[in-house]
Amino acid sequence: MNKKVIAVGMAMVLASIGLAACSGSGSKEAKDSPDETYTVTMAYIGDKKEDTDRIEKKINEIMKKDINMELDIEPISWGAYAETMKLILSGGEKMDIVPILVDQANSMVNAKQVIDMSEYIDKYGDNIKELLGDTAKAANIGNYVYGVTTGREWFCQSSVIMRKDILDECGIDASSITDYKDLTDVYAIVKEKYPNMVMMASNNSTTPDTKYEMNDTLTDGFGVLMDHGQDTTVVDYYETDEYKEFVETMYDWQQKGYLSKDAATTTEGVENQVKAGAAFSYLAPNKPGYDTRAALLCGTEMEIAPISEPWAGTAQISFLTYGISSSSADKDKTMQCLDYLYGNADILNLLNWGEEGVDYEVVDAENNIINYPDGKDDSNTYHLAEGWQLFDQFKMHIWEGDSPDIWDETKTLNESAIKSKAFGFTYDSTSVANELAALSNVKAKYAAALGSGTVDPEETLPKFIEELKKAGIEKVISTKQEQLDKWLEENK
Repeated sequence: MNKKVIAVGMAMVLASIGLAACSGSGSKEAKDSPDETYTVTMAYIGDKKEDTDRIEKKINEIMKKDINMELDIEPISWGAYAETMKLILSGGEKMDIVPILVDQANSMVNAKQVIDMSEYIDKYGDNIKELLGDTAKAANIGNYVYGVTTGREWFCQSSVIMRKDILDECGIDASSITDYKDLTDVYAIVKEKYPNMVMMASNNSTTPDTKYEMNDTLTDGFGVLMDHGQDTTVVDYYETDEYKEFVETMYDWQQKGYLSKDAATTTEGVENQVKAGAAFSYLAPNKPGYDTRAALLCGTEMEIAPISEPWAGTAQISFLTYGISSSSADKDKTMQCLDYLYGNADILNLLNWGEEGVDYEVVDAENNIINYPDGKDDSNTYHLAEGWQLFDQFKMHIWEGDSPDIWDETKTLNESAIKSKAFGFTYDSTSVANELAALSNVKAKYAAALGSGTVDPEETLPKFIEELKKAGIEKVISTKQEQLDKWLEENK
């Protein structure tokens, strides 16, 4: 079913044409009998690997034996995610386990496209509760638990990821880069040597502004807390001096050829752009082991320069969660399957690394470290390397080059990162649903273009701010402030 629907969704985004939504087979009406193997359709965000079907078969051999269920794995590319999920969920298509990005959660909850998981977690979520503890229900809007987060880093440290060979060739010390503005001089040096290369890769879902995270977005970004959430006054970020300076810098970079002309529209992953030799760097959140992941995905050693301290808000915990679609034919079985995935290390490693002896080999059993078999690399193996979004990364093997203590280091940073003063707060947006819909339309019209430097902020930013006001951002800010003040008082 969904492979066809997802292909249509991707085509809509990639071709940017107005195709009418295709009608699918619809959701399954009757639940399977107790003895029948139940198939759970699960999506994750990422490109489909050539051997995904082989891995799915191996996973299902284990699952059928353990819980008499199977997975139908449906990767959705980052660039096509928003449109594809709208197509699937609004059409009632069969999609049991749903990946939810935090900025999409409001619309999914308001439309009741995903279920409230609270009672399901209580009833079936033993592995989830063991991993997440008090944060098992952190992804909620007005106590409507729409998703479950993954075992990964729950902090953000905005960083620039750069090709190390080019830095070395140009004699640039990455430790001298502590702010995004420091990159202007770096890019001038690199651009002179590589005039045909883009200095910072981006795409329609990762324009530079989306990866420069220095404020608590309070779920949707329409009204934020500045300074990593240390200031508890809710403000319109797009009206701040900080945002103005950022988009002015992006415009300057665009004029100098540091950013691609299609930076706001291309769907090509940023790592793929670096791997193809088309880009020198990109922005991303840093974490323990990210240098190894970046090297694997970019095909060359990458250098990381943090441009913020590690910090955490509720959006970091809830950036990506897994929910259950309202169209799921058997929500109890789907929840049992979801909890099973959180607890099964064999399946987690199959999903992320593939088959032992085929896609990887254990090189240090004591420390659980793996690498490619002889003659293999990411071009001729299944190698997803997306453990952070696959339920519980802490149960997975460690790739050679990462510290044997990487998971302990990650957990330590989860605890020590600067916490927003609104950490754990999620506002109820029900009363401003109409305003949020209008604001999202305004943001879609302006933010990516401004954040990628493709329009002049002197002309465009005032229009953006004015249209946000007309769409009701001040009402949203007031609603957030009122609820936040009450929450702060109750949580002294």
